[in-house]
Amino acid sequence: MKSKEIKIAITAIIAVVIVYLGIIFMKGLKLFGSDNIYFVEMKNVAGLSKAGEVIANGMNIGSVKDISYDSKRQMLTVAVELNEGFCLPRNSHATTTKDMLGAPKMNIILGENPNDLLAVGDTIFGEGGGDLMSSIGDMVPQLKALMPKLDSILSAVNTLTNDPALTASLQNMEYITNNLKTTTNDVNQLMRRDVPQLMGHANTICSNLETTTSQLNQIDLAGMVNNANTTLQNANQAVTELQSFTNQLNNQNSSLGKLMNNPSIYNHLDSTMNNASLLLEDLRLHPKRYVHFSLFGKKDKK
Repeated sequence: MKSKEIKIAITAIIAVVIVYLGIIFMKGLKLFGSDNIYFVEMKNVAGLSKAGEVIANGMNIGSVKDISYDSKRQMLTVAVELNEGFCLPRNSHATTTKDMLGAPKMNIILGENPNDLLAVGDTIFGEGGGDLMSSIGDMVPQLKALMPKLDSILSAVNTLTNDPALTASLQNMEYITNNLKTTTNDVNQLMRRDVPQLMGHANTICSNLETTTSQLNQIDLAGMVNNANTTLQNANQAVTELQSFTNQLNNQNSSLGKLMNNPSIYNHLDSTMNNASLLLEDLRLHPKRYVHFSLFGKKDKK
């Protein structure tokens, strides 16, 4: 039991330390004190509190250590603890400001000479203000100086808006917009109507090509080539035989050559044909010379 109670006590102590350190961290306070402390006297701290942020040139340089009030002088003294190694130049002064969320913080305006430094623990003077309304008040002169320029800008804008060229440009933009709308509608119709038809035709063509390819694959190209080769061989053989026949006709020593080239054979054939013609003519005119007819027959002469 005693060991269990000791463990519980140690756990509780650790938890308290963690909470304490967390509170210090959230407040921006340092766990161990620092001797780099300066004092700022001002009449109005504008809601500044302990652990408030201290900035210079937009950078965090420390935090508010303490705030005390001197009733005799009606003056507030703010002790600021700066980061180690950071020193304030002489003629530095401070003011209060607020961020966009309304949180107050101290802003130190550094002196011009960075080599002429204040000693740690010295006092500088500050003034309240720097909130949003004060910033607006500081901006009023700048706004007054800006008004003529704004007037010139507004006049130029008014002239530009009254320019007929701008109206024509706007009309052209409207015309272009309408054309784009029409074109978009046409493209949508094309995508909905024509493109599916084109895709269908393309699919049909692809199917036909596939069928044709299949039919071509089924054709016996090897057989066709063999038949073509056989036909060419036969043609070559026929040409060879024709060439041989032509050579025989041209050769006067061959039978066909003699028949084609010897005129005497032609003359004998012509004479023979003429004699045969005369014989047939004589046979027609005097048949009894060549043929004897008898109804009862005739005895052979001895």
